[in-house]
Amino acid sequence: MNWSLLAPMLVTTIVAIVGWLAVHRLSAARDRANKRRELRVQYLIDAYRKLENAGNRKTSTRDHVDVFESAVADIQLFGSPEQVKLARKFALDFAAQGAAALDPLLNSLRADLRQELQLPSLEETITYLRITNEKNK
Repeated sequence: MNWSLLAPMLVTTIVAIVGWLAVHRLSAARDRANKRRELRVQYLIDAYRKLENAGNRKTSTRDHVDVFESAVADIQLFGSPEQVKLARKFALDFAAQGAAALDPLLNSLRADLRQELQLPSLEETITYLRITNEKNK
């Protein structure tokens, strides 16, 4: 057996296997992190849309209430620490007074999502568009 040829081949094979394992682990970790990020962003986008849709309405249907509650729960699960605090403050204020300011929470969600999606930040406040079906008098 020729050890002078076998030794370099073994070292090369071992380095290749160790390299493959390292790349595989790093790729798997990156894929998990990307999936977590995508899932979090999707839930927060949905929560933002639900809150914006249910907020600043003169009347609320049971559907609006259910969607509203679901959005606050999603933020408490997937939101940043600041957003969780804002959602909790909103929920407690709403429970105590029957109304609460939603803009701080929506602004925080919007800023976080825009940063996550690499969009420029905005200074504009949120504007709610509500079209009513009132008959002309």
